[in-house]
Order: sequence, then C-alpha cells, then structure tokens
Amino acid sequence: MKSLLQLKKNMLLLMALLAVFMVPMDISARELVTIVYTNSLNGYLDYCQCREEPKGGLVKRATALRGLRTKYPGMVLVDTGDFLTFEEDALLAEYVVRAYGYMKYDAIAPGDQEFSGGIDLYLDVQKRLPLVCDNLMIKGNAKAGRAAVRYNIVKRNGLSIGIIGTMSPEAFRYYPQTLTKKISLTDQAAEIQKDIDYLKKQGVAIVILLSHSGYDRDVELAGMLPDIDVIVGGHSQTLLKKPRIKGRTVIVQAGANGAHIGILEISVDKGKVAVISNNFQLPDDRHPEDDPVIRKLIKEYEAEVQKKYRKLRLK
Repeated sequence: MKSLLQLKKNMLLLMALLAVFMVPMDISARELVTIVYTNSLNGYLDYCQCREEPKGGLVKRATALRGLRTKYPGMVLVDTGDFLTFEEDALLAEYVVRAYGYMKYDAIAPGDQEFSGGIDLYLDVQKRLPLVCDNLMIKGNAKAGRAAVRYNIVKRNGLSIGIIGTMSPEAFRYYPQTLTKKISLTDQAAEIQKDIDYLKKQGVAIVILLSHSGYDRDVELAGMLPDIDVIVGGHSQTLLKKPRIKGRTVIVQAGANGAHIGILEISVDKGKVAVISNNFQLPDDRHPEDDPVIRKLIKEYEAEVQKKYRKLRLK
C-alpha cells in the first residue's frame, strides 16, 4: 500500500514538473533579429590601415561578413549608399558593383554618389543590386520612371521584415543641373508613411528605413513617423557609437569610408523593438585572410587601370 501511495506521489510530482516546462517562458515571446549595416564606402575596394583615417575596403569586409553570417545565420544585411565615388569613375564602379553583388545584400538605399557617372551608369547599377528608394524618380527621357523598388520584404527567424528606402533632396545640393533636371524626389514623409501602411497590412513585424538623408534629417523623420522601428542612416557619414533613440525609433549609422561594419541586435516583443546591443567590427588586418573573390576582382581592376594608362601614354 505504501509503495502504491509513493508511486502516485511520484507521478504527481512528474506531472507538476512537466507542467512547469510546458508553460511558455517570457523569453520565448521575444524574437531576436540582427541587422548588419554599412554605408559610405566611397569606392574603397582595397583597405588602407591609415592611422588617422582607416578605410575598411571590401576585400576585408567580405571576410568579416562571412564570419558574421556564421555567428548570426539569420542576419539582415543592408547598406545606405555612397558605395561609389563622388567623382565619375565607370571602371571602378564596375568592380565595386561586382563586389557588392557577391556579398549578397538584402537591400541597399542608393546614395547621390551612385549618380556621379550619370543616369545610364546608375540604371546599370539598379539592374544588378537590390536598390530600394520610394521617393526617387527619373524623368525627362525614354528611361523615365521609378529609380528603384520602394521596399523589400525579407523573412528572418519567422518574422517578416519590411525594408524601405528614402533619399533627401539635399543629397543632390552640389550636383550640376545637367543631372538634377533628370531626377525628382517626392516628399519623404508622405512616401514612407504610404509604405508603412501597406507593409503593416502585409503583416510585417519590423519596419526598417534605409535613409540616405543625413543624421539630422533621420532624427526629424523618426519624430514624424513613429511606426518606423529602425533607421539605418547614411550620407552624413556619422559614426553613432550608441544608437540614438527618438520616440520608439532606433537610429544607427556606421561612419565613413567603409571603416566600420555595424551590428545591431534587437528583440521584438508584442510589436515593441528593444536594443540588445550595437557594436562595430573593423574590417582590417585582424582578419588575416583577404576574401579571395574580392582580391581577384581587385587584381583585375588594377590590371585594367594599368592597361588604360598605357594606352594614354601611347597617344
């Protein structure tokens, strides 16, 4: 009889323990997302460990990204433009675009420097990379129309994430009229809100804005559009070591010349986003191996440059 009572007690204890483990913990309600972000490469294919102003270069960035993908297999990879140089250089642009295609970004907001080689060069870039910008139009010729798709939707860790792109008209302040007359930029806030409304209807859990507008304008947009969860900034080349929080919006940016890769980890719980961490990785000599594909591209580019200068000397 005692053994039977003891057996019943043991079974009740086991059932109680199972009930505890079957109750969802608070942590299970949270979804974790890692956003890896870059901006303002300014055409630096190779790296330069200059003491005062380091330049990361894509040959080291690609190595770093490979490691980050192993560490964060569900990461979202984005860029906010000015990956080309301010001065026209079609040859360099070709190799930078090839490298960006190889690194497989989820979304890229175009910057003004992507137009430094003219409309035709930009349109070639637009065909080859996942550019997003909801307020940029090309006008005045047979190629008139939207300069990029308005947004991308990606799925990570069971979440739908909407990625919108935008650009400030101020980005083209110093460009010649021969270029600016061929483009138009509509109202940023109105276009972004239109996309947010649509994306919310599609069930996205997070809205990321890739903004080629400058830090001050990003803060303004966050104040005007509270449904943006994260703004990844560009154009002003601001290094935000700590995210700026405006209302409920997280604002980040990764400085100049490709010297930093930003890594923002956030949690999403019942529609609310919270920052877990924001760190930077320096794509430099601490990554002992150059990415072999990018190194090969650099060698090809350098050979083409030498060929070009030899032809010039012969003229």
